[in-house]
Amino acid sequence: MTAKVSRYKELDALRGIAAMAVVFFHFTMDYPGKKTGFELGVTGVDLFFIISGFVIFMTIGKVSSSKEFFVNRFTRLFPVYWTCVTFTYILKAVTPQLVTDTTPVSFARYLANLTMFQYYLRFEDIDGPYWTMLVEMLFYISIAILFSLKKMKYIVEIGAAILGIALINDLLLQHYFHFLIGVHKAFPLFTHFPLFFAGIVFYKIMHLNKGDKQQFYLYGCIALAYITKLALADNGGPGVGFLGFPKYAMCLAFYFLLFILFVNGLLKFIVNRVTLFFGKISFPLYLIHHYLSIRVMIPMLLKHTPINYWIICLITLTTIISLATIVSYTIETPCERKWNDWLRIRLGLPLRGASKS
Repeated sequence: MTAKVSRYKELDALRGIAAMAVVFFHFTMDYPGKKTGFELGVTGVDLFFIISGFVIFMTIGKVSSSKEFFVNRFTRLFPVYWTCVTFTYILKAVTPQLVTDTTPVSFARYLANLTMFQYYLRFEDIDGPYWTMLVEMLFYISIAILFSLKKMKYIVEIGAAILGIALINDLLLQHYFHFLIGVHKAFPLFTHFPLFFAGIVFYKIMHLNKGDKQQFYLYGCIALAYITKLALADNGGPGVGFLGFPKYAMCLAFYFLLFILFVNGLLKFIVNRVTLFFGKISFPLYLIHHYLSIRVMIPMLLKHTPINYWIICLITLTTIISLATIVSYTIETPCERKWNDWLRIRLGLPLRGASKS
């Protein structure tokens, strides 16, 4: 049985790798001749979702109530998210000639985006990557409900049943039984739930006693998650649309393999100062890079300078890494700690240590 620890460096490294994969995908998505494999980075979001499933299941066991869980999640995400949304909103306001949105970037749209629930408020995302935040929030709410109902011990069985129903409907009954079709739009987590579920099951596998026969059942659940995600892939997320089914299936299999190595203690080779640094700044990097890079810096530098495309990418990368680092060290780390303590005092919750949840 693997000893339980508060933080796994391999996950931080994977976050950094996933964030950089998404960045390079966006850098090259509008320039087909420049892709050279970077289009595979569109699946970095899938890796983020697997990581999130693992981490959230790990952290839910450290809290005493759903209130405490939401305090941890709120202070972890919203200071950085609000900062990046505000930055991009201002940037779009001062560069209206570059904005390609189908609806105006109004103040109402900005306020709606601050909630992370703009999808339900009928407002478009101000920037492309924000769609994933709703998926994350719906996952947190689902976990909190199970936790409040004291049903977390059944989470594998519940998750496997949901995937089984989704898979049977998608493969066999979709022409006759359409009730799940609307679920994808009404509840965007549904399409991506197999990835979060896989993260949860990987956590379970990692903490089994050696030789425990339950591992066969859990690895079967991993296979179910993989197959179901492929079956549902056309209903949400950009992966299949950009890559086609074979490449997407290959990337997803690779991420599952990485996690198999991780839970068996065989992924430490990816941990180094570089990957850990990118892991630390991965959240602000993911949120802040998109519009600034692909709508402002790269096209403007290509249009107005004779600089080589890849040099422009390097200049842009340096800029967004610098901004993400500033946000991480001046907003993310101090605000998470201070806001968490303040909310805990206000809500009568016990204070925690300074470490991240």
